[in-house]
Amino acid sequence: MPAAPYRLRVPLRSVAALAFTLGLAPWVGGCPANTCFLEICEGANCRCSISSCQDGSSYDTRANRCRCDAGRFEIAGQCLTQREANKYCGPGYGWLASGGRGGCVKLSCRAGDTIDQRTGLCVPNQQVAQQAGVQLGQGQKLGCGPTEVLVVSGGQAACVPAASSCATDEVWSGSACQKTATCPTGQAYDPALGRCVPYASSSGASGVAVDVQQWAVTTYGPPGGMGTPAFCGSLAKKPLSFGVGPGGSALVRVAVGLTFPGAEVARGGAQTSASYEATGAPVPPAAAAEVQASASALLAPLVLGGGRASSEAASTTVRCAIVNGSKPVVVPDEIGGF
Repeated sequence: MPAAPYRLRVPLRSVAALAFTLGLAPWVGGCPANTCFLEICEGANCRCSISSCQDGSSYDTRANRCRCDAGRFEIAGQCLTQREANKYCGPGYGWLASGGRGGCVKLSCRAGDTIDQRTGLCVPNQQVAQQAGVQLGQGQKLGCGPTEVLVVSGGQAACVPAASSCATDEVWSGSACQKTATCPTGQAYDPALGRCVPYASSSGASGVAVDVQQWAVTTYGPPGGMGTPAFCGSLAKKPLSFGVGPGGSALVRVAVGLTFPGAEVARGGAQTSASYEATGAPVPPAAAAEVQASASALLAPLVLGGGRASSEAASTTVRCAIVNGSKPVVVPDEIGGF
């Protein structure tokens, strides 16, 4: 009798979850994300018919994990389109896929212009210098000291420590900005632990279950501790918005509250409040807008992924260090731009 052209393989760890998915048995709790419940093989060629993969991803039977579909990128535990990836990186940055890794890169402008990290637009160097009260001559530009980076936000230039200049998906190594690890779908990189931390699991017929409190702590920072570079980094690039002038610094306390009406992640929203640690006074409106924008930008990929939230609310309160370095000075322009 000839062998059947197809065969089914159900991993033992997935039997109970598969039974629940098909309505055959009760199931309490959840299975980890990145799980194949039903594998169909034809000879050596196998595909996963039922899995816990989130939207935009499919189960790779060779790698034994979910992978993003073509045209999507694995970012912050989700599979994002190019447009969504660009928004995650923030104004003045874009997502560049390179060698299968990719990452957020600072956008470039034509010679004589620089990128504004509040608007994402290119502005003339002369305009930035004039706003700083400086007149540029031929072959000159604004610059900073060797351990600082010039950042333009809202047309205003400031020198920030190099450690504050990293992109959303980078951390400071002590000498340079380095890309964080790429986490599988359903996991997020925790800079304090230096590894990916799971926040999502399969809940059978209910789809993906998201531990929103775990996600909040991993993404924004632990309660009472320092905020993550991904969250505080965009704020640290804009010291003037926080009223911190050249040579000054401030510690800002930020409360982040997340709500998920009906426990639906897709309906999630973020609310923030920020005050100065030393005085308790609220930050200026421009700074408050930056805080809200940073929190919302990091939440956006989670909302796009959907799923069921572990609760209708999650929160954390973190601190962000805002440091303004030396005052920008006129330096020779060797390459025709910032």
